[in-house]
Amino acid sequence: MRNAILVSVLAGVMALGSAVVQAGAPVSGTYKSTLGQFDEGTQATTWAGAGYTAVGNRLFAQSYAGGVPTADWIIGCPVAVNVFMYSNTVVGGNGHKSYIITYAGGYTSLGGPGNPWDGGDAVYTGNIDTFVETRTEQYAGGVIVGAVSNYNVSAQLQGYASTCVAWAIGNGVLIGSIPALSGALQNVKPAGYPAFHDANCNPMAGGSGDWGDVRDLTLSITGCAVATEPSTWGNVKSLYRD
Repeated sequence: MRNAILVSVLAGVMALGSAVVQAGAPVSGTYKSTLGQFDEGTQATTWAGAGYTAVGNRLFAQSYAGGVPTADWIIGCPVAVNVFMYSNTVVGGNGHKSYIITYAGGYTSLGGPGNPWDGGDAVYTGNIDTFVETRTEQYAGGVIVGAVSNYNVSAQLQGYASTCVAWAIGNGVLIGSIPALSGALQNVKPAGYPAFHDANCNPMAGGSGDWGDVRDLTLSITGCAVATEPSTWGNVKSLYRD
């Protein structure tokens, strides 16, 4: 499925002017990107200064398809608050290191139109409750030559019942970094990967960090009901950042 980019969704909502936008809770169910039900994506993690796999790093991920970012989903700026190495097999510069990385803060959004969970709202936003990454890095000759991750995230969707929660799992793969971690990885971020983001979760020019692909996503939405109050166009605008 190919969905319109975010600006197209907003343009459609803007056409309503000052009209009241009636809330429509997302449709409960389990959805998979591997079945083509929604788009997979890309991510860019801004380094706080200590480099790859460090406390303070900030992740931004978004759905992507057909050469453009899409409105299917966003994971906006959770920050790594704890990094725990639970395995290290590196000997003589070769082997693997595995970590559990715990994040805090950030937001998520799910696009409504064109997605199987669409219940009538233009977008569904939520506060991230938990975000945990399990990462394994591969070393050769003393440098990182690749890394894979498993992501686990839950978020409380806003404006609906207190039980309205989105749960998701997915896989990530490291593609490159600035500065370069090794010659086996990209050292120039190509088009199609998000910008690095500042402390206010705004895109910024330049910066250091890593980027990669986000794949094999499973999203479950549970416990949602129609909000008791409608949302105005002003409320909808406030959900987005510059």
